[in-house]
Amino acid sequence: MITRFERVFFIINQGVKMKQLLLSIVYVLSINIVFSQNQNTLDERKTIFRTWYMKPAQGKSQMLQKGLKDHVSKFHGEGQWPEYYFEVLSGPNSGSFAGWSGPHTWKEFDERERSEGDYAHWSKYVEPYLDNSNNNGVMLLSRKYDLGYGPSAWTDYYHLSWNVIHPGTGAQYREIANLSKKVKEATNSINHHNIYQVVSGYNADMWLWEYPINSMEEMSMSTGGAGSSLNNFEKVLGKQGADRFRDLYKTTIKHRVRELQKLIPDMSSPIPEPIEN
Repeated sequence: MITRFERVFFIINQGVKMKQLLLSIVYVLSINIVFSQNQNTLDERKTIFRTWYMKPAQGKSQMLQKGLKDHVSKFHGEGQWPEYYFEVLSGPNSGSFAGWSGPHTWKEFDERERSEGDYAHWSKYVEPYLDNSNNNGVMLLSRKYDLGYGPSAWTDYYHLSWNVIHPGTGAQYREIANLSKKVKEATNSINHHNIYQVVSGYNADMWLWEYPINSMEEMSMSTGGAGSSLNNFEKVLGKQGADRFRDLYKTTIKHRVRELQKLIPDMSSPIPEPIEN
C-alpha cells in the first residue's frame, strides 16, 4: 500500500524529472538554432573573387581603356555585377590591366545573367583592343577572413605577393599566416594584409597576400622595411617560435611573384563598403 508521503514524493520526483527533460530539450534546441545561424552566416558570407589580366594590343592601350570605361558605366554600375580595373605597375604582367570582381557567393555566379547588350558591347569596344597571346585565363579565389589583419578599407594601391606552395602543404601555410597575424596583433603593426587562396585557375597551389597601401612611400611596409613585422617574430614568438616560422617558410613556399596594382576609379564599379576581417 502506497502511503500519502510516498505518493507526494512520487509526484514531486516526476515533476523534477519532467523539468530536467524540458531543460534538456530547450538546451538542445538552442544549440541547434545557434549552429544553424552560424552556418547560415558562413554560407551567406561573400568570400569569392574573380580576377583576370588584360594585355592591350600594340598601340591600343588608350582605346582599350576608353572601351572599358564605357563598358563599366553601362553594365557594371550601382546595383549591377561589380567589376574593378587596375593598372599593373610591376611584375611579369606590367603594362597590362587586372580585372577583379567580388566579393561574391558561389550562388551568385549561378544566378548571374549577362545581357545580349553586354556581350555585344564587349565584343565591339573591348575585345578588338586585347592581345590574348599570353593569357592565363581567369582565377577564382577564396578570401580567408580569419587570416587577414587590419581594416579592409579600399586604397589607391595594392602590393600583391603571389605565393606558390609545395603540393600538400596547405596546413603549414595556414600556420605561417596565423603566426604572422599573431605577431602583427601583438605589436600593433600598421602593415595590414588580406589573404586569399586560389581555388581554381592557373595554379591551384597558390595563395595571395594583398597589402593595401595609400602611396608608393608605404611600399616599404610590405617589403621588410619600416612598419613591417619581420624584426618582431623573435620578440613575440621567442627564438624557438621564430625558428619554427623560418623553417615553415623555407619548406612550404616554393616561390613568390610580387606585383603592384593601382586602382583606376573611372574604369571601376562604385566602391562598396569594406568587409572587415
